[in-house]
Amino acid sequence: MINDPIYLAADTSIFGFKMAELVADKLQKGYFLGYRHRDFCGMAMKMDEKNQFLYGELYDGIDFSFPMVFKNRELFVLWLSKQSTASLARLDDDDFYRANQVITRQRLLEFIKD
Repeated sequence: MINDPIYLAADTSIFGFKMAELVADKLQKGYFLGYRHRDFCGMAMKMDEKNQFLYGELYDGIDFSFPMVFKNRELFVLWLSKQSTASLARLDDDDFYRANQVITRQRLLEFIKD
């Protein structure tokens, strides 16, 4: 089950540079990684109008709430390459946010698919 914290915690393999580069490529082409619906939409990634990479909570499918901002591609790729499904699953957060619509290896693989 994709939102099961135990399942997500088990995937500790880092994403690595290749996947991080492919995600950055897609974001630079204007694609957006996130769910679009009312209220809390989970975690999302995009590139903004200043060519900065954003990662953070998304609301109503459009509004980022205090995202992490990466000033350039190199910083974003370096950060993402060291992450894993477990590290992005928000396992230490309140119950509502824990494993709730988080970025996972599976979501990234679907995102970078041609």
